[in-house]
Amino acid sequence: MTRTRTTGSQRWIVAVLICVLCAPFGAAAQESARDIANKLERAGVIDAYYPEVAFEVASALAKAAPDQWRGVQVNGPHRPGWLNIYLIDARRLPESGLLAEEGIDNFTPANLSAGAMAHEDTGTIFLNTAMWKRLTAATVMKQTQLQTDLTAALATVDVMTLDAARTFWDPAALSANTPANQRVGWLMRGALAFVLAHEMGHLRIGRTQSEEPDRLRLSKRLTDRQMDEMRACPELMDKEARQRQKHEQAADLAGVALLGQQCRIGADGELRHSIYMLGTGWYFLASMGDKLIEMGRNTDSPFIANLLRTTIGPELYQQVVAARANEKRGGAVKSAFPSSHPPDTERMRSIEAALRATPCGSGGLDSSGAQMLEMFRLQMCRRLIGQEPAR
Repeated sequence: MTRTRTTGSQRWIVAVLICVLCAPFGAAAQESARDIANKLERAGVIDAYYPEVAFEVASALAKAAPDQWRGVQVNGPHRPGWLNIYLIDARRLPESGLLAEEGIDNFTPANLSAGAMAHEDTGTIFLNTAMWKRLTAATVMKQTQLQTDLTAALATVDVMTLDAARTFWDPAALSANTPANQRVGWLMRGALAFVLAHEMGHLRIGRTQSEEPDRLRLSKRLTDRQMDEMRACPELMDKEARQRQKHEQAADLAGVALLGQQCRIGADGELRHSIYMLGTGWYFLASMGDKLIEMGRNTDSPFIANLLRTTIGPELYQQVVAARANEKRGGAVKSAFPSSHPPDTERMRSIEAALRATPCGSGGLDSSGAQMLEMFRLQMCRRLIGQEPAR
């Protein structure tokens, strides 16, 4: 395996202090936590998909913050003061959610689509196994050369359906000792480590929100296209959207504090750090591929259509994009730059800069694949604000 490159000559000091610890559970929070575990069990949504791997990765990350959690448990009775993780198949959840009575209004398939979510009040992380099975299947296809591109592999899984693609994500098939399975294991462990670190970051920083000024207001009347483009410009976003993005960025940095100490934990720390960095880049590559597919479903742009046909092939394009295009197009920009998180390019740059200041150093994250999209975003925002003439 190629080790992650560390560039010690370009270390940046990131002035972000993440020192907020979770407050002790009150009686109401403890009761709510017990209800959550029981309700998940009764509803049949808990999915024992590699619980030992979730435990292993979370335990290694928790050792980087020894005063934060008393221990780690996966799919078991909720323990106050512990890091509680539940593996959930979000396909089994009702669209309206399952845990509203327990104070978690956003526990829905849509909010778990990225792979995970955290609930700060009870110190709980939910992992969506449907997303992880899909990414595992696509990773197997890419590593075995059934597909030469990860975006095409993800599209192939979607065409097959997750159940039909079981042979690609089934633990029995992945247990065979082959070079491809070993690479898949590294990539998926690393991707899981990043997502868990991010959600653990949410638990560390709590619900605090940054104070953001009101947005810049445009005097001109905007077209539907400009309204879509405005979503990519922080200067033009609503204050609440910018607060969400700042909060997600803080969770990224809190997660980096855990990832960036792995080389010092245990005899296998150097190897574990390399694997985690490799998988972090893989997670973002998959994320950008999914955004590209959603862009295709939400725009009539010939450029994006041609790009997708070239990337995934005309047959997959017809099945995954054209046949599933939204009747009401939400716009390509909305799909590429959701208001819930900073742009992927910005996240990767921020994470890479923060990693350089950690004991383990650079993660070698490569955001060059998204540079064209970032340049497009900057030009678009300057044009909207009036700093650049329309072309």
